[in-house]
Amino acid sequence: MFRKLVSNLAFSPALVGQLGFYAKRLRKEEATRRVGLIFTALALVVQSFAVFSPPEAANASNPSNFIPGGVSTLSEYLRHYDANTNNIKDLYTTLGITRAEMAAAKQQQLNSKRDGLISWGLTSHFSYGQGERTYTIRTSSGGVRTFYNRPLTLWDTGRNVSGGSWYYIYVGYSKKAGWFGLMKVCGNLVTKTHPAQPKCPDGYTGTYPNCTPPPKMCTIPGKENLRADDPNCKPTPKCAVPGKENLPANDPRCVPDPVAKCESLKITKLVDNYQLAATSSVAHGASVKGYVYTIKKDGKVVKTQSVNSTKLTDSYTYATKAQGAYTVELTVKTSLGDKTGADCVKTFNIPAPEMCPQNPKLTKDSPECQPCPGDPTLWIKDEKCAASIVQTKTAANITQGNISASTTTAKASDKIMYTLEVANHGKAPAAVELVEQLADVAEYATITEAGGGVYNKDARTLSWPSVTLKPGEKQTRMFTIQVMSTIPAMGVGVSDKTSYDCRMMNTFGNAVQIAVDCPVEKKVVEQTVSELPHTGPRENMIFAGIVFAVVAYFYARSRQLKKEVRLIRRDLNAGTI
Repeated sequence: MFRKLVSNLAFSPALVGQLGFYAKRLRKEEATRRVGLIFTALALVVQSFAVFSPPEAANASNPSNFIPGGVSTLSEYLRHYDANTNNIKDLYTTLGITRAEMAAAKQQQLNSKRDGLISWGLTSHFSYGQGERTYTIRTSSGGVRTFYNRPLTLWDTGRNVSGGSWYYIYVGYSKKAGWFGLMKVCGNLVTKTHPAQPKCPDGYTGTYPNCTPPPKMCTIPGKENLRADDPNCKPTPKCAVPGKENLPANDPRCVPDPVAKCESLKITKLVDNYQLAATSSVAHGASVKGYVYTIKKDGKVVKTQSVNSTKLTDSYTYATKAQGAYTVELTVKTSLGDKTGADCVKTFNIPAPEMCPQNPKLTKDSPECQPCPGDPTLWIKDEKCAASIVQTKTAANITQGNISASTTTAKASDKIMYTLEVANHGKAPAAVELVEQLADVAEYATITEAGGGVYNKDARTLSWPSVTLKPGEKQTRMFTIQVMSTIPAMGVGVSDKTSYDCRMMNTFGNAVQIAVDCPVEKKVVEQTVSELPHTGPRENMIFAGIVFAVVAYFYARSRQLKKEVRLIRRDLNAGTI
């Protein structure tokens, strides 16, 4: 239209009126497109907030998360590592994952099923049969903490469970631990294998984390084989005779003059000991300085006991159970030197002790010679003499006729009774902590009868006093919950896909899952959302940018045409056209 008016204007000046009408239409079109351009720009600004400050779901965090609410950058994760949030630094140190290896991790998008991932968490959520394992470490504060790892596919929900779920993960590699990942949505660790439980350092005894350090040894030269708390771990006393202070107290020269004699040695057997009684005599100014008991077993010296004494009699108790022929030689330390004689040499025999029937390495009278409570033929510390605790749980819907709660859908105000059973199928007694995790159940129900237990609202746990189960013994605990009269329509959690998923699931040995009759609007919304295209802020920004470019183009074109019409009208009035 514009080209037609301009090309025929020189031949028909009457077209100037139509050109003026066209100019008015261009001004209106420019105003309309300016408004459109402004609103498009405002929409683009609003959309940018979704990119730079994305909204957080109302159910974005879970008590099992390493970092509540997750992280958006790797540097943010490292700040939580430096602060040792939820003891994650202690965990990575135990696994052998260094900070430098974490800082070198790169973001990837992985699939829970395709990549065979194992997710870690702070709380237990599944059963051993489903693949959940525990990993206990010693923390830097001196305590212990247990982490839980299980297949990441257990968290998958929705219509595409068979294909797995996708997660953004910082993937790295550790020289000691191998492949690892850090999940952005919750901060949890991801591995591809279940690591072995840590062991106590070399020289330590016990089972990790209850490690006992080796005993401190004596530092005095010549006594390094003694423990530091041994009474003999002390310097050899010096001679008290004036002028001979540089000699040891047991030196033969550390005696005054002149006469002394070893009179006799008597040996008396006590319960588990041998009483050695020594008698000496002195005259003419001589004095007794001490006694030396030399004990030989089968001709070899096994004990030399020195006693500093100025008395004419002395006694020493020798404790031993080792069988063999013993000879005791008494030497009296006097001012005239060492004195001994035929009357100061005695012998005694110790027959072979009766051995423990359960452990031939121990004697029968050893405090450790005890039979296993569940099998008298086993030693109490034998690996087979151990407790085997089995936990089981069932649930019955009382409102719907005491049928199994896991086979029906729980409706509003339904009462459900749980029965917990713990049994010891092993051969040794064991102390058992009775704790029921109700985090997932508490989303749709409340406890009406605790069955003697104590409910912790913060931790969402129901616990009973610990009990000691004998071999073959079992105990039962029961409690009742009631589904809320108005079932919440809260959306499924972001980091915890089992949160508000219209199911109540908890684990006590085995997992019990109960379907909940959620409101229709929740089911419709979640089904609709799952079928919508999965476009994020990035795709929306690209689309808004294209729309903005198109609107800007037509606005610029209107301004250009308006300017061209103004120039043509000016040339027409000047007579150049």
